Amino acid sequence: MRGLRYALLLSATAVVPLAGQRPLTVTGIQSLTFGTLIPGIPSVVSRTDAVKSGRFDVGGPHDTQGRLTFTLPSVLTGPAGATLPLTFSGSDAGFSQSQNIGSQIGFDPKQPFLMTFSGQGRGSVFLGATARPAPTQRAGSYTGTITLNLTAFP
Repeated sequence: MRGLRYALLLSATAVVPLAGQRPLTVTGIQSLTFGTLIPGIPSVVSRTDAVKSGRFDVGGPHDTQGRLTFTLPSVLTGPAGATLPLTFSGSDAGFSQSQNIGSQIGFDPKQPFLMTFSGQGRGSVFLGATARPAPTQRAGSYTGTITLNLTAFP
């Protein structure tokens, strides 16, 4: 049986706040990973999976709101240009003010999400997905990039 290795790399962007405000930060902490996949069998990683889910930490002005938007790949790219389909469901993302994977508010990563920074100006965003390898999927390593954008409101 052939194995497929899968990993999504994280990237981040933030909009610079107004003068005098705490700067925005977005940091990729943990990549979303599936490990070895079996051709023809979908593999799901939940946003609450502490080992495999992706994680970003965000920071900004305490007790203020921000908007989270993702740029999500629909496929991963592998050897010789092979692609592996990737899907995100309506509850594959989660936000936690306390930065605890067990206390998330779920949301659809395909839609903008309005979040509120904690009293310390922090939060974490978690992400899961489904990989759908074809029965004839080429063996090898597959990668893609997820970008999280953060915009704070004055």
